Order: sequence, then structure tokens, then C-alpha cells
Amino acid sequence: MNKKILIIILILVFGLGGWLIYNNTKKISPPNSTSTPMNNSNTKTLDYSHQGLTTVGPNIYNQTDAVELILSYNSLTTLPSQLGNMNKLEVLKIDHNQLQGSLIAEIRKMPLQTLDVSYNDMTGIPAEIGQLSQLQTLNYSYNKINTLPNEIANLKQLKSLNLTGNPLSVNQISLLKTELPNTTIIF
Repeated sequence: MNKKILIIILILVFGLGGWLIYNNTKKISPPNSTSTPMNNSNTKTLDYSHQGLTTVGPNIYNQTDAVELILSYNSLTTLPSQLGNMNKLEVLKIDHNQLQGSLIAEIRKMPLQTLDVSYNDMTGIPAEIGQLSQLQTLNYSYNKINTLPNEIANLKQLKSLNLTGNPLSVNQISLLKTELPNTTIIF
């Protein structure tokens, strides 16, 4: 019982900390803006959060020099395969949408380090996730994931994996912890 309480407290602390960091670092651009530069002049951030988007159009995915794309808190149900053309993208935040099914296979073309797909209606994780060799943070919390692709074990650089709120079994999580011993898995 004490172990469960400790796990719940850790989840709450990590979740609140991540939310505070996210809210303090995000920059908002109006939908017709091309980018919001961060402190580093070589970094291009596109922040389309809270814009009521229902689709991701060419005005977004044709900006292939972007390093960070934030599409949080919109009404997206799908992503276009052209998003894979954003081959410099290191951070992709598509949390708090209505995405269903699984992510696009073209995600493998991105040099992602951070991927946040939390709070959607995703039912699967694509096998291509295993090709994201630079991925360090993966958040699939509060979706409908009930199976994990074998390729997830290829994510040897992964430091944090959040699967909270998904209908996964304890056995699946135990196996994952064996396959990714250097990853903090939050469940």
C-alpha cells in the first residue's frame, strides 16, 4: 500500500513539475505567424497551441526549418503525413487534442528528442517509434494504449516514459522496465 501511495505522489510531482515548466517556457504565436524565435537565434519554434485548430495545414508543415512544434490544446483528430517533412523537429507537443488511432509512420523521419502525445484518444503507438534514436522524453499518458510495439525497446536514449492512465497490464510494464532499464517509466 505504501508503495502505491509513493508512486501516486511521484506521478503528481512529475506531472505538476512538467506542467509548470511547460507553462513557463511556452511562447504563443498567432496562427498567421511563421515562428516565435527562442533565445537561440538558430532555433525556430512554432507555437500553435490554444488556436482551435482542427487540421494541420501547409502553413505549418512546410516550415521544415522548425525545431519545435507545439500544437497543444486544439481539436486535432488526425495529423497529415506531410508532417514528416519537418525533418529538423526535435520537440513535438500534440497533447490535449482528440487524436485517434496511432501516430503517423512518417514520425520516424524526425530527429525528435521530446514527444508529448498525452491527453488524446490514441489507441496505439506506431512501430516506427523505435526508429527515434535520439528520443529522450516520451509522454503517452492518458490515452487508450493497451499494447506496446516491440520496437519501443529500441529507445536506448529514452530517459522518461509516461504511460499513466492507459489500460496496460502490470506484466506489460514489468517487461518494458526489463527492456528499458535506464528509463524512468511512470505508470
